[in-house]
Amino acid sequence: MKLKNSLITFIVLLVIFSCKKDDDNTVPHDPVAQAKTDDEKLVTYLQTHYYKPAAQNEHFGVVDTIMNGETPLMDEVKTQEVTQNDIQYKLYYYMHEKGVGKSPTRFDSVFVKYKGFTLDSVKFDERSSNTWLHFAGGYDFQNRAANSGVIQGWKSGFPNFASGTNVSQPGEPITFENTGIGVLFMPSGLAYGNTGSYSISPNEPLLFHVELSLVEVADYDNDSILNKEEDLDDDGEVVDEDTDKDGIPNFADTDDDNDGVLTKDEVEHKEYIIDLGEQEPDLEENEFEVNRTEQNGIITISTTIITDTNSDGTPDYLDSDTK
Repeated sequence: MKLKNSLITFIVLLVIFSCKKDDDNTVPHDPVAQAKTDDEKLVTYLQTHYYKPAAQNEHFGVVDTIMNGETPLMDEVKTQEVTQNDIQYKLYYYMHEKGVGKSPTRFDSVFVKYKGFTLDSVKFDERSSNTWLHFAGGYDFQNRAANSGVIQGWKSGFPNFASGTNVSQPGEPITFENTGIGVLFMPSGLAYGNTGSYSISPNEPLLFHVELSLVEVADYDNDSILNKEEDLDDDGEVVDEDTDKDGIPNFADTDDDNDGVLTKDEVEHKEYIIDLGEQEPDLEENEFEVNRTEQNGIITISTTIITDTNSDGTPDYLDSDTK
């Protein structure tokens, strides 16, 4: 009986070991090869589908299969080269309406509507009312952790569009006209990668109908240094910049050099007031616009001037030797 039990135990262990060995032989993810595969899928899709504008009272247009000689999207989209983690991707976008206002950077916040589909027409998400997307991400002070915001395809794709005009009336729902409207077609490497998300499978190329209503030039920590100016290494992200090594990225840190003086107090501020249509002021090399308002034909432009009082090449707000 003991011999029989030992034999059974040996067989069970052999099966477990064999399964473990098979698992170890899993083919590793190859993002370069996947980018090529995704692009082939996207090109095929764009060659066989066309765009149909939104019907009256509808939020979004429709991407449908070509049946009667309609113009393929491949003839109408624009191609955008995007480098992410040293890998070259192609993002395609169809612009139905450019929009008449401001275009965001990949560090700003946008007020948008969107609807997402897989290439086999499965809808996985929709926002038919405007919602805020914060491209730069945010910071959880309780858990001391930053998040990098939305998917890369949005950060790269939305800046091709511009915002609309706010025509809202007091007491009525917020309303925009002449918004940026179109479709983003993105490879999985600019979406949810080889992990997927909820109803989205790993390595899934996606398309998003988008409408851009409003752009907010973002300054997450209100320190007078815009998010886009906090990207010191020009890698397109701000979550990796932490000058004083305190665990709080600069874009969320009100004292970037930890010298006890707030960042906003280690820069200079200037304001220009001009008439609508008047020539814009020429800003200095170390000066950038942080806010602009227009009222009754008068434009007020607020700027930040980066100072370096000890002329050591490091701005005061990043230099712990200056206060």
